[in-house]
Amino acid sequence: MRVLLSGYYGAGNLGDEALLAGLAAGLIARGHEPVVLSVDPAATRALHGVAAVHRYSGLLPALLRADALVSGGGGLLQDATSGRSLAYYLGTLRLARALRKRTVVYGQSLGPFTTSGRERTRRALTDVPLALRDKESVALASGMGFRSVLVADPALLMPLPPGLSQDDGPGRRAGGPVVLAPRGGQEALNDALAGLARTLAAEGVPLAAIAFQPRQDGPAVAKLAEAAPSIAVRAAATPAEALFAMSDARYVVSVRLHGCILAARLGIGFAGLSYDPKVKGFLSQAAAPAFTAPVDERALVNLVRAAPPAAAHAVDHLTRLADEGLDWLAATLTGGAV
Repeated sequence: MRVLLSGYYGAGNLGDEALLAGLAAGLIARGHEPVVLSVDPAATRALHGVAAVHRYSGLLPALLRADALVSGGGGLLQDATSGRSLAYYLGTLRLARALRKRTVVYGQSLGPFTTSGRERTRRALTDVPLALRDKESVALASGMGFRSVLVADPALLMPLPPGLSQDDGPGRRAGGPVVLAPRGGQEALNDALAGLARTLAAEGVPLAAIAFQPRQDGPAVAKLAEAAPSIAVRAAATPAEALFAMSDARYVVSVRLHGCILAARLGIGFAGLSYDPKVKGFLSQAAAPAFTAPVDERALVNLVRAAPPAAAHAVDHLTRLADEGLDWLAATLTGGAV
């Protein structure tokens, strides 16, 4: 079955690309052919080895050739950041349904919504199978009158690149850096991250920083370097490079959701600075520490000094949930799930 994937793909966001890597690999393994709606189709084809078309000019022709549309994953269905973005994703869903294509919302978080955004989303999702990646979104869907399935972010299933193992060297990691991942636009949380960097650098703790979306996060990484000049800024242009950049970490502290998810994928202990329910939702399910603004910086510093391991039982459960979610998606696409 040819499955058209709608998401924020091809825009240079490492989190969305990690999600796509897990989703595409899972669909291919289950006998489906993914085609991606992308900001940069050539880049998507080169990175993931799958067919891709432009998310605007290629939308209608790709839908006409597709058997089904999967909207997701990611935080697509919300209008807290952009009403235009929500209009695009809902419009894509409506077009697919008008063309009588099988349509599924998969691996998404819902909200936050304005009142009008919530109502537009409610109308667009009527009778659409929903698989959501956090309990808060499942509860929100229920409040909108929808039944949904709880899954986990498919980035947890992203194939590890050659030369990298989830079991690589806990001893080596103990001497490795604390890896920090800021998010542009989250000044209070980024300031807390800079304070943490300043304190740890003064104690001689090795540090590294990574930008998950360089255009947005680059200035925040630069501020970390100002706060702690000894910090190593690690470049990553692909999810695989991000995994390598984090693989020797003794601990990860991330404002980016997928900084936490990739740490979980590697079996590294992590904490999140939460700016959004989707981040807090993942941290809760992963039994990982979560901080919100205003951050208790003393508690954060003490936590990172201790560098507790990831909660293996919780991460294993989420990984199984992600894999079972892809089984559900494959069955739903062929009409076998309810």
